[in-house]
Amino acid sequence: MPHPTEPTPRRVRPVRRGEFGASGLKLFISLIFLALLAHTAYMFIPVYIAVYDFDSQVEREANYGATKSNEAIVKALVDYAAERHLPLKKENLKIVRGQSRITIDGAYSVPVKTLFYTYDWKIDIKKEAVLF
Repeated sequence: MPHPTEPTPRRVRPVRRGEFGASGLKLFISLIFLALLAHTAYMFIPVYIAVYDFDSQVEREANYGATKSNEAIVKALVDYAAERHLPLKKENLKIVRGQSRITIDGAYSVPVKTLFYTYDWKIDIKKEAVLF
């Protein structure tokens, strides 16, 4: 039995040949994956915000549709989409006015370019509001 003042002997862990440097490779692969994910988010998030913003503008135009003509609504929406860099054309919008309702339908696609692929994001909008 060793004396209490003597240092305890250190245990040396044997080096395993298959594990040397494995954490470095895992870290490298994880960082590449994280960079690709960040780049994809960098490309998609601004487009998502623009599409969401345009969707709210279509809803506003539908709510105030009683005070505007169909041509004025289409022009306002096409101009707003151009400000947001969305590829919306006049032909993509359809406005139907009934006795007491207005319906705005729109369909367009936004190409989102990533490093390896261009995603064609198809967007359909349908807003309906009561005319006062």
